Order: sequence, then C-alpha cells, then structure tokens
Amino acid sequence: MRYRVLTAMLAFAAALPLPAGAQVMASEHGVVAQRVDGTTITIEYYRPQRRGRDHVIGNVVKWGSMWTPGANWATTIDVDHDVRVDGHVLAKGKYSIWMIPQPNEWTVILSSAWKRFHVQGPDSTAPEVRFTVKPEAAPIVDVLTFTFPSVAADSTTLLMQWGTAAVPLHIEVTPSNSVAPTGE
Repeated sequence: MRYRVLTAMLAFAAALPLPAGAQVMASEHGVVAQRVDGTTITIEYYRPQRRGRDHVIGNVVKWGSMWTPGANWATTIDVDHDVRVDGHVLAKGKYSIWMIPQPNEWTVILSSAWKRFHVQGPDSTAPEVRFTVKPEAAPIVDVLTFTFPSVAADSTTLLMQWGTAAVPLHIEVTPSNSVAPTGE
C-alpha cells in the first residue's frame, strides 16, 4: 500500500508544471559606450552566436543582402553631439545601423528610423547617412561584438566583428578646445 501511495505522489508531482524561469535568448542584449572629449557614443544590439557555423558572413548573412549587425531589434548607435563617421556628418541622435556586405566593400547605412525589427530593413523614407567601408580579416569571433579598440583625444574607432569579418568605423568628434593636450 505504501508503495502505491508513493508511486501516485511521484506521478502527480511529475505532472505538475515546473516554475517558469527567465528564458535565455539565443542572441543576448548588449550595450557598449565610449566617451570622447565630452561626446558619448552608445551602441545597443543583440549578439548572435556563430554556433560552429563556418563563414557567417557570406553564408548566414548573404553577400549583397541588407543586414543589421545583430539580431532581434535593429542595432543602434546613439550620439549625444554631432560627429563624423568615416568623414560623413552624423547629427546628434539615435540611428539604426544597417550593412550590405560584399567580399571587398561593405555599404553602411545609418538610418534615423531607429526602432526597427531586424528583418524590416531601414525605412526608405527616413533620412540616412550611407557610405562604403573596407572590411578587414580578423581572428574568429564566435559572438557578434562591437568594441572601441582605439580612442584618441578627438576620435575613436568602432569595430564590429563576427566570424572572421571585422568592419572598422572611424568616428571623429569636434574638439572641445583648440589646445593640444600635454603629456602631464
């Protein structure tokens, strides 16, 4: 009798739903920011993983296709002062980032319509800044990553890496004063 009761209790307990926990996202949320001479540059994105796939750029992300470098919602760049990105004026504000990869040259699009789902593409009616950059080969990075690997008194480099692709964007700020910094 005791065995039947114990078996029934275990069967009942096994049928109960498990407590709900936070679901892990396939592409976790990330934020990186850099301050350059009083200007803050913030990148907000979702970080897809390579998950053992070879050649994520050109395979997972097709050559010639529009892509936001990330997942879920469009990756954004937010600048609290006017800046220049690869020589192109980007006014203070928040923008979605889009890229069209090609083997030797990528088109970068910074669209003022920043609240976009990743498969929508940029809003063709919204103001945008569009230019091309040269990708660089890099050691394999498993999780899409944005970094600021170099920072100077009036500029920084924003680097997007995933798989073996690296795309550098040079960002210049207007110096707050014309006096060169000293070594003190």
